[in-house]
Amino acid sequence: MLLPAAVAAAEPAGHTAIRVATPWPAQTATIAMLGYSQNLVGTSVVAKRIPLLLQSYPELARVPIISANNGHEISAEQVIALNAQLLIVPESMRLAQPEALTAAGIYTLMLKSNSMAALRERVTRTAQALGPDAVAVDARYQQYFDRNVALIRERLKDLPPSERVSLYHSMGSPLTSSGRPSLNQDWMDLAGARNVAEPWFGQRKNSNGEVSLEQVVAANPQVIVAMNHRDAEEILHSPAWQGVAAVQQHRVYTNPQGMFWWCRETSEAALQILWLAKTLYPARFSDIDIYKEVFDFYHDFFDTSLTPDQVTAILNPV
Repeated sequence: MLLPAAVAAAEPAGHTAIRVATPWPAQTATIAMLGYSQNLVGTSVVAKRIPLLLQSYPELARVPIISANNGHEISAEQVIALNAQLLIVPESMRLAQPEALTAAGIYTLMLKSNSMAALRERVTRTAQALGPDAVAVDARYQQYFDRNVALIRERLKDLPPSERVSLYHSMGSPLTSSGRPSLNQDWMDLAGARNVAEPWFGQRKNSNGEVSLEQVVAANPQVIVAMNHRDAEEILHSPAWQGVAAVQQHRVYTNPQGMFWWCRETSEAALQILWLAKTLYPARFSDIDIYKEVFDFYHDFFDTSLTPDQVTAILNPV
């Protein structure tokens, strides 16, 4: 629900005068999408290193950094010092002296992560905490997300599981991946991919971590999507990977990166599933102009008109 009037005062056109802080890099992009980048009084060092985010919202360069210690814990003092009214954190983050935040009148919004359902819910709950104009953006966003899900499902409805493209996703290093349950598994499911790493982590709650090269070679994925360009290049050119079908067929891709990495906890996941579906099944999505989809998405939801070079950089990050 919207914050009480005592905490957030309404401005014209439904915008709310609220001071927001988040140490969550991907959440900074979501807050910007919802129209509240200028309300940020605290952000993360990672968010301030994303080129497109700073190009689109130069005010972020002046926003102080909220830092967490090695225990993923942030202190109440630094948030209070920012005069924040709303603090947004993942449920996994520890808060030192949460009672001090409450006493200072700071509302803490703790949100779930690591699933597509949690991501979409996070956008909605963030919008509700910000203001009526953000709620309106979220409504349009959820409609767009639903449109992409329905489009992909319709195009792939006659494709049996045995014919789905097998995919390996590296995240952070060539031999780090994830299985089920995870956000990565969810966007692969929605795009019609068969995640070769799905069974590698058993029933562990934290279904991600290091894997062996032998596992990847044995799985022989048809496509590899690397979170980082550096890892994609290593996979493509390392002799140890040359026996993998994806390498032999030159189907190793770097995951797009816009306001954040599309594959990692950002509202841009709505584009991730469409991009991946078209990448895996180009013939079934030949009419989808992914460059136009990218331009329109950032124009409609981030209020920014990308140049052709920016669109290319998003889809082909280096």
